[in-house]
Amino acid sequence: MIKKMTFVFAPFALALVLGACSDNEESTANEEAAAPETEQAEGTEENTEEAAGSEEAAPAESALELPEEDAVVAVVNGEEIQGKVYNSVARQFESTLASQGQDPSTEENLQLIEDEAMSVVIGNAVLLQDAKDKGHEADDAVVEERMEELKANFEDEEAMNEALAETGFTLEEMEEQLREQLVYESYMEEEIDSPEVTDEEVQAAYDQFVESSEEEAPAFEEMEPTIRQSLQEQKDQEATFARVEELREEAEVEVKL
Repeated sequence: MIKKMTFVFAPFALALVLGACSDNEESTANEEAAAPETEQAEGTEENTEEAAGSEEAAPAESALELPEEDAVVAVVNGEEIQGKVYNSVARQFESTLASQGQDPSTEENLQLIEDEAMSVVIGNAVLLQDAKDKGHEADDAVVEERMEELKANFEDEEAMNEALAETGFTLEEMEEQLREQLVYESYMEEEIDSPEVTDEEVQAAYDQFVESSEEEAPAFEEMEPTIRQSLQEQKDQEATFARVEELREEAEVEVKL
């Protein structure tokens, strides 16, 4: 079962497009050479790379019952959420389960995917609405730069359009998602406060790792930066969850799925 959803805003359509790009490159490489290994398309951001990678692990036949792309699956403070946004999130959860060796088609997991996907799209909506209310905006120059980075993942415009067609998103909608990503990043930096990780917490986490590891653990000094970063990300996630819960309590949410 997927652990409690780790809330991270991600440009979902972008993840799917990059996943399609990676799939296309793999197919081309297999046709041109017998070697089984192929290069993966590089994403523009870490969370996008992870999402694109998990997309490749999706089962050949999905058991998800997805709404029409233009259907309204939820209304958040008057803002309509379309089916294609929900569907992209649900597919990523399905891929995550598949990559973990679990069967996404069980009744329990299908319900889990549905619940978590809806939670994410609603959480994204309330956070972005709050960010825009507080005056956070995306820099046009940075948006253009990231759009160019996205386009660079494809051999040509035709390949990019084919990948876009598979997701149901337009290039304009992709640009809007990148813009929202920048708004979210600004919001997280200025509005979300989480406590700093203490040295004691890092040491405790290292000691626990050493105790549970079957092999000799690396020295503390070697692992300390990674452990500290991981613990800080957990604290950031907890703070984000708390903010989402606050916003949802005040929001008018109607789920139509």
